[in-house]
Amino acid sequence: MLVVLTTLPGCWNRVELNEIAIISATAVDWEDGEWVLTYQIIIPKAISGHSGGSRGAAINVFSSHAENFRSAISKASQETSRRLYFSHNQIVIVGQDAARKGLGQLLEAYLRNHDSRETVNVFLSKSNARQLLEQLMPLEQNPGEAIHRMIGNEETNNSSFRQMTINDVLMDLLSSAQATGLPVLSLTGTGGGADRVQKLGQTSSPSKIRLSELGLIVGDKLVGWVDNRESSGINWLNNTVDRTTVGFACSDRKSAKKDSSIRVVRAESKRTPGYRDGKWRIDVDIKAEGSLLEYNCKGDISTPDKIEAIERRIEEEIRSTALSGWRAISASKADVVGFGNLIHKKYPKLWKQEVSNWRETFPATAVSVNVSFKLSTTGSSGNNFKQIQEDTGK
Repeated sequence: MLVVLTTLPGCWNRVELNEIAIISATAVDWEDGEWVLTYQIIIPKAISGHSGGSRGAAINVFSSHAENFRSAISKASQETSRRLYFSHNQIVIVGQDAARKGLGQLLEAYLRNHDSRETVNVFLSKSNARQLLEQLMPLEQNPGEAIHRMIGNEETNNSSFRQMTINDVLMDLLSSAQATGLPVLSLTGTGGGADRVQKLGQTSSPSKIRLSELGLIVGDKLVGWVDNRESSGINWLNNTVDRTTVGFACSDRKSAKKDSSIRVVRAESKRTPGYRDGKWRIDVDIKAEGSLLEYNCKGDISTPDKIEAIERRIEEEIRSTALSGWRAISASKADVVGFGNLIHKKYPKLWKQEVSNWRETFPATAVSVNVSFKLSTTGSSGNNFKQIQEDTGK
């Protein structure tokens, strides 16, 4: 029996919690010719909670730097008593200077590192990325996890921005189009960042992290930015709209306010490439369905012709948004919607002639957008509240 027991295998690769530094988020910056990697480390005792008294931050943030990624990670041992543990890392934020330098080394490091997951969400920052990791968030102890949930919530409920994992970025940049779009995190508000727990002890946080723009990556380098509406348009072109809210005006005047809205509950975009007279063409057919959220226009909407009029306004609004996205990416020569992939698949021989010059050819592509929208529900009233109130008083 003794011989048997001594030959049984043990947990040779067991990881003790008090021996590792669990990373929840990472930031990448480029400063003075070196990569600066910043780590947001979870403090387990703080996460588990304290009973009464003041509570400290549940994270610690520190940086290491070197001429390459792996050396920077190795240098982290000079500042921490624990081994960095990347398996729980949920987000990577890349600063503007680092993104313009190129994402190549970041992607290479993830391909070689067995501890890192390819499901990590990637973001950009227009400023220093470390500053975002130092920001604490109301309601949350783990800011990295909170940002991870925030982009998931945005993708599902608003569709202006979508989750982009390391794997998504790799697939896009290794595709025929070799371009991708990454959501941008910004620090908004006044009074500096909320980098101390005491600053969260207020009814309103002095600053907050929010999704603001989309960064355009071509090859592996940042080439430009697009705003919230243009990013929504890109998602319509890219067939990546899930649910979203669309505002519309009561009249055709350009100055008219979009004070009414619908909720898109289903959407599909079909893209068809074509080639004629030496020019490329992409036809985008969008079909969507939704319900009326608020109606502040005059008139009864219980009749079919009124409903059709609303549907036409929504179709034009979606079409306008999609075309705004197209104008933005064509100006930056960034095929983040994968038109090149569609052309390569349908016209492989012609693509061989275009691939080397696609970035210059891409903006000249003729893009047409056709939208068909169906308003499935309008609610329990044919008139808006103000109209009902006026009619009641008569």
